[in-house]
Amino acid sequence: MAANLTPQYHEAEARYRAATTPEEKLAALEEMWRQLPKHKSSEKLQADLKKKISSTRKALQQGGRKGATRADPFAIPHSGAGQVTLTGTPNTGKSSIVGGLTHAQVTVADYPFSTPLPVPGMMPFEDIQIQLVDTPPVTADHVPPGLPGLWRTTDALLVVADLASDTLLEDSETCLSLLADRHLQLTDRREPVPDAPGELLPVPGLIIANKADTPNAPETLPLLRESVAERARIEPLSTRDPEQMARLPGICFELVGVIRVYAKPPGKRPDLTDPFILPIGGDVHALARKVYRGLEHRLRSARLWGFGVNDGQQVHLDHVLHDRDIVELHM
Repeated sequence: MAANLTPQYHEAEARYRAATTPEEKLAALEEMWRQLPKHKSSEKLQADLKKKISSTRKALQQGGRKGATRADPFAIPHSGAGQVTLTGTPNTGKSSIVGGLTHAQVTVADYPFSTPLPVPGMMPFEDIQIQLVDTPPVTADHVPPGLPGLWRTTDALLVVADLASDTLLEDSETCLSLLADRHLQLTDRREPVPDAPGELLPVPGLIIANKADTPNAPETLPLLRESVAERARIEPLSTRDPEQMARLPGICFELVGVIRVYAKPPGKRPDLTDPFILPIGGDVHALARKVYRGLEHRLRSARLWGFGVNDGQQVHLDHVLHDRDIVELHM
């Protein structure tokens, strides 16, 4: 039996063959999957497409963490403990947030499209730095070509909404729809990359309800909560309120899904000023790879000061670590 491929499938396949970036390839592959007739004669083609989509998605995420390989202004190399990207419609206050928490040279203006390209900056949080990235605004009719790639590879995504805007609900819906159109969905926590084509790719993130100090915010904030319902978590913020701004680094730290682990040389005090960064769920072996860089196979034992153990207790090498654990490694 023939697969009976549609003209729309062949058009998407042609776009895939002509694609020059991973983002373009993934978009074409996902369209091929949507247009592919699902029946027994197309099972092999379905399996091949699933593999291509899965490998392209994973390559995109891994590529973003390794940094840019070409002069693409939207391929921002990750720095610090994690990368958090801000996105939103014009004049929601993205640049004010990044400028208020980092030393990045952002342009804060009361006219739209004052940020033409991404601008990264480093935000301090306790004993680490988290990278914030300001980005050009989006509209229902226009998304900068490289921005979806940044959405996919960033560690966390903040959609910034303006509680003082007359178009608050429409603008928020625009942002969530643009993400959904690219098979992206905000989530409260880091989740595995899905293998099945067509599934939404979870991106840790939330909506920042900016300008929470404006007079109409008590009325518009509940409307926003009702509008997005269970699709996204909302955090109110005012860039003019130091206490609210001080909460944001901790929120970002939770979203990027990492822990801080301190290495203790045998017989010496631990260095509590320069932690090693591991993903949540990282174990002693993962720390050894960071510390010894190729010699971790020589690790014999480890002692731990931290969560759920007695001070100095010896632990297995597959013991899962927690934030602020202190580990003494023995070669």
